[in-house]
Amino acid sequence: MKSYFNTFKDLLKIANKELLMIIQMFISSGLNNITSLLPPVATAGIIAMITENNFNGIWFYVLLYLFFYVIYFGSLHWNYYTYTKIADYYHLEVQKMLFEKVASNEEIFSKFSKGRIVETCSDDIRYLVDVVDCVVKASMSIVKLLIIFIIFMYYNVLVATMVLALDLLYLILMNDNSRKVSKYYEGTRKYEDKIMDILNQMLTNLKQVKTLNLMPKLNKNLDKTRKRWSEQYQHKRDNMTTRYCLIPFLVYLGKIVLYVFLAYLVIQKRMTLDKLVLLISYFEMTVTCTDLMLDNLLNLSNYGVRVKRIKTILDYTPQKEIDFGDIENDYISGSVEFKNVCYYVKNKKILEKASFKIYPNEINAIVGHSGSGKSTIVNLLYRLGRIKSGEILIDNENIYNYSKSVYFSNVSGVYQKPFVFDMSIKENLSLVDANFKNQVEACKRVGIHEFIEGLPKGYSTVIGEENLVLSEGEKQLLVIARALLSKAEILLFDEVTSNIDPEYTLKIAEVIRDLKTDHTIIMVTHKPEMMKIADHVIVMNRGHVSCKGTNKQVYKKSKIYRELQNRTFASISTIE
Repeated sequence: MKSYFNTFKDLLKIANKELLMIIQMFISSGLNNITSLLPPVATAGIIAMITENNFNGIWFYVLLYLFFYVIYFGSLHWNYYTYTKIADYYHLEVQKMLFEKVASNEEIFSKFSKGRIVETCSDDIRYLVDVVDCVVKASMSIVKLLIIFIIFMYYNVLVATMVLALDLLYLILMNDNSRKVSKYYEGTRKYEDKIMDILNQMLTNLKQVKTLNLMPKLNKNLDKTRKRWSEQYQHKRDNMTTRYCLIPFLVYLGKIVLYVFLAYLVIQKRMTLDKLVLLISYFEMTVTCTDLMLDNLLNLSNYGVRVKRIKTILDYTPQKEIDFGDIENDYISGSVEFKNVCYYVKNKKILEKASFKIYPNEINAIVGHSGSGKSTIVNLLYRLGRIKSGEILIDNENIYNYSKSVYFSNVSGVYQKPFVFDMSIKENLSLVDANFKNQVEACKRVGIHEFIEGLPKGYSTVIGEENLVLSEGEKQLLVIARALLSKAEILLFDEVTSNIDPEYTLKIAEVIRDLKTDHTIIMVTHKPEMMKIADHVIVMNRGHVSCKGTNKQVYKKSKIYRELQNRTFASISTIE
C-alpha cells in the first residue's frame, strides 16, 4: 500500500495546481459509490411488500429507486467532468515541463536514451490522470467495502466473518499478483525503450542503413532485445492468467459455500427472503467492488512505472550548470576575444591556451583539420560548455556575466544541418519574430523572398505539405533569415555549406559578405569558396591557434591553410 501512496505523492510533486479538482474527484466518486449501495435496499423493500401483498407500498420503493439513480448518475457526471479537467491539465502542463527540461539540458541524452524520452513525452504523460482516477476509485472501493461489511455485521456476524475471510484471501492473493505483474511490465517498458532508441537512430540515418545494407545485422542485434522483451511479456501474461483464471476460481468456490449457508438460514427461518436477496446483492457487490479495487491497484502499479519515468527526467540536474550573470547592457558592438582559453572534456584537452580577437564588420573564418577544436569555439560562444581557464569576452566583458536575455539576443547563428519545423514558413520565422514585415525584409536580404512568393500559399505554405520539400540550400537560407530576425550582433556559422549544392554555397557566401556590414561574422568552414571571402582567418591545430591574420597572410604562413585551400577542386576564383 505504501508504494501506491508514493506513486500518488510523486504525481503531486510533479504538478499540483489542480488539487481542488482532485478533491472534487474524491467527493464525486465517494458520493457515486455510496449511492450505488442504496438500490438493493429498494429491491429488498419491494420484495417485502410483495410477500405482504401490499402493492401500494411498492410505489414508495420505486420512487426511492428513481431518487437513488438520479444521485448516482449525477455524481458520475460530476466525476467525468473532473477527470476531463485533470487530464487536460496533466497532459499539457507536464508535456510542456518535459519539453523545457530536455531543451535546456542537452547533456540529458547522456543519461536517458532518445527512445525513452520520446516515449515518456508522448505516451507516459497520457496516463497521469489515470493515477488520480485509480487512487480515487481504489480509496472509495475500500470505503464501500467497509460499509458493506458493517451491513453484514448488522444482519449476521457469522455471515460477515465468512465474507471478510473470503475478501481478505482474495485481496492477499491478488495484491501479490499485482506486484509481479508490475515488475514484468516495467521490464517490457525497459526493452521497448531500447528498441525505440534503435528505431530513432535508424530513421535519422536511413540512407546509410539502406545503402550499407545494415538492416540484417541491425535485426540480428535487435533480436536479442526482442527476446528479452518477449521473456518479460511472457512472465507478465502468465501472472495475468493466474490473476483472471485461477484466483477467481478459488473465490467462487467460497461464494458457493456462502450461498448454500444463506439458503440454509432461510430454510431454518432464521432469515427472511428479502434479507437473503439483500445480502446476496451486497455479496455480489463485494466481489465486484473488490475486483474494481484490485484492477485499480494493478493499474496504479503500472502507472507508477510511468510516473517514475517522468519524475526521473524532470528531477535530472546536470553536474555543472552554467549560470548567467546580471549584466543587462544591450548596447553590444560585437567584438569577441578568447584569452588563453583552455577547455577539457573528461580530462581530454580540446582547447589549450587559445587566444585571438575578432572585430565587428568583419568575416572571420576558423579553419583546421577535423578534431582541431574549430566547432568547440562556436559551441563555447553558444554557452554549451564552461571553460577550464582563461576568458571569453564580448565587448571586453566575460560572456558568463551577461544576463540570459541580453546574451541570446546578441549571439545567434546557423548550424551545419539546417532544421525547420513542419509548419508554415511564416510560423517558422515567427518563432523568433512575429512581425511579418521584418520576416519579409530578412528573407529579401538572404535572397529567398522571391522563391517563397512563388509557392502556392507564399509565406503561409506549410513545409512538408503542398508537395513542398525544401532542398538543403533553401532550408539553410531560410534558417539564416530566421537567425537574422533575432537582431543579434554576432552571427555564428558552423559548416553551413558542407551539405549543400555549389550554387547555394555561392549564394550563402554572398549573403554572409553582405551581413558583415552590420554584424560580427564568425564561421567555421572547410570549403575554399567560403575561406576566400574571409577578412581574417584563424587556423586551429590540435586545440591550439597555429596561425591568424588576413587571408593572404595566413595563406603564406600556414601549411595547414594551404592544404585546406587546395584539397578540393572547387574554384575559389568564382567569388571576387
